[in-house]
Amino acid sequence: MTSRDTSSNLQPGLPPVPALGRYEAGRCSIGIAYLLWFFLGLFGAHRFYTRAGRTGWWLLALHLGGWVLLGVGFFAGANTVTEHYQDAFGFSQMTSVTSSANGGVLALLGQILRGAAWAWWLVDIVLVPGLVQRFNARLAATLGL
Repeated sequence: MTSRDTSSNLQPGLPPVPALGRYEAGRCSIGIAYLLWFFLGLFGAHRFYTRAGRTGWWLLALHLGGWVLLGVGFFAGANTVTEHYQDAFGFSQMTSVTSSANGGVLALLGQILRGAAWAWWLVDIVLVPGLVQRFNARLAATLGL
């Protein structure tokens, strides 16, 4: 058994074939990044895909934190009232949920955080190609291409 010399695959001015294969296998696609942006963008999926993880975590925290504060604010300000009454068919009950201003500040803060996440998501429409290009350029530099 003889081992094949990979230097014979080199042509002047072209990178080695294995490096090109690793680049093609590891590069990010703009189409996939946009699909992730559209369907899972508020969770930062497109940023995790392009290895912009720090900003992906911030976007995820804004979105989920906004929902948590909105929910806490709603339940802190919600009052449940159950009324029992007698009608023609016997005893019945009616439950109503009303809201007060007790949790309004938390709910408002949650809405502001969610609004910031939505604004960031919309701005990412124009930022996605740059994220992909930056990742692909770093990958090419790492592989020596």
